[in-house]
Amino acid sequence: MEHDSMSYKVDLSDLDRAGAASLTAQMVERFSAAIDAGKLAPGEKLPTTRALAEDAGVNHLTAVRVYRRLAELGYVTATVGRGTFVRSVPPARAGEGVEWQRSVLPRLRQSYPNEMLAASLHMPSDPRIVSLATGWPSPDLYPAAELARLSADIFADLGGDALAYSEPDGLPALREELAQRGRQHGFASDADEILVTSGARQGIDLACRTVVAPGDVVVCESPTFIGILSSLQATGARVIGVPVDEDGMDVDALERVLARHEVKLVALQGSSQNPTGRDLSDERAARLIELARERSFFVLEDGVYATVRFGSPERRRLRERAPEHVIYVDSLSKTIGGGLRLGWMAATGPVRSRLGALKMETDLHTSSLVQRLAQRYLASGHHEQLLERMNPVYADRAEGLLESLHRRLGDEAVTMRPLGGHHLWVTFERPIDERQLWSEAIRQGVGVTPGGATMAESAEYAALRLSFSYLEPDRLDEGVRRLAAAVRAVRRRQGTTSLAAFS
Repeated sequence: MEHDSMSYKVDLSDLDRAGAASLTAQMVERFSAAIDAGKLAPGEKLPTTRALAEDAGVNHLTAVRVYRRLAELGYVTATVGRGTFVRSVPPARAGEGVEWQRSVLPRLRQSYPNEMLAASLHMPSDPRIVSLATGWPSPDLYPAAELARLSADIFADLGGDALAYSEPDGLPALREELAQRGRQHGFASDADEILVTSGARQGIDLACRTVVAPGDVVVCESPTFIGILSSLQATGARVIGVPVDEDGMDVDALERVLARHEVKLVALQGSSQNPTGRDLSDERAARLIELARERSFFVLEDGVYATVRFGSPERRRLRERAPEHVIYVDSLSKTIGGGLRLGWMAATGPVRSRLGALKMETDLHTSSLVQRLAQRYLASGHHEQLLERMNPVYADRAEGLLESLHRRLGDEAVTMRPLGGHHLWVTFERPIDERQLWSEAIRQGVGVTPGGATMAESAEYAALRLSFSYLEPDRLDEGVRRLAAAVRAVRRRQGTTSLAAFS
């Protein structure tokens, strides 16, 4: 049967035994043509060399040469004891350029959050776009002069040693400086708990990769920071979103999830949440920690906006309540500047050891020069001075954006008043297609972050995240003017144009 099958798929009955091309070359050509045409499918087992020799009427050595040449060309693969098989990946052909890579690379899982995040990162450099999707610190507030002076001091003091390799966990002096702040604000008590990372984004990813396995159930806020959502989804876990209101994550809704699922990790921002700017209430925080202890799950606390406050004092971190359950992540990206890529984590117990090992496997250590710069900047007291200058500016911009939204969109949009952070959460009273609105907004010259990109599940309502930190008030108002024009255009296409409140 094996002979019949092969003779049907690859006709070897009319080989030209007196031709210029060798029998080996002719057989290789016919096999490769059959594989290219799909007559021989990926993974299909080929006859043994002895069966092939008998089927083609050639000697055994010729059959061996045929399979060897096919393997060299990338058409087949052979395993001792198992046989010869058509390769699952087609061979590269001359002139194909990079197209062969599509067959070799693993399947790419499409991610709406990552798509929107990548788009937002390009917007600030596009002069045509007023980006309300950019939640970066204002360039006017970057402490460039202080950092330049400290950098010069570092090289003057250390010379080339400033560029030497560092310990994987981070420079001891920086870890102690961060632990001192941890004792002050509740996220760490000892330098041994601190792991320095390349931004909070790396910390979030390390925590998710360390704690979560494919098939686990994890919970995040809905809406949430896109980076949290992306890292959780990348683990292969089932990600369940829990609503957020003016008092933070709805812990009652979390309890309902816990009643149905064994949850491995709950990820949230307890202070100045992205994108709502709200805090987790003390009552909800206490209940969350009780649940973590009762159900034995980890809490991933992202504190990157905890120091960006609009009048109310900086809150104690969740980790203070249960350091064995809470993995804390923070950075200097939202204050000094994201390009510094300096973050840290705080954890205790076996999970701390695993985080350190994974960090070392990932990039060995965070830039030693950046760590030295951050340590000196923090120790100098400059960061506290920066917060005193910075927070009133962001509070004014938040108020300006709120006023502009009310004036230009009226009752069409509902917003939460932020207590801190860089963003506003805007929901629409009437249904509107988010993706159409995003596309139309770009056409009108304004960038926004669609609410659906910040949620683990399909949203039941339309929403946007609007960021105010990066732009001056007049540019924020211009962005809202363009956004209102985009909303009007989409409403007209939907046949719902009664927007008398718009101006």
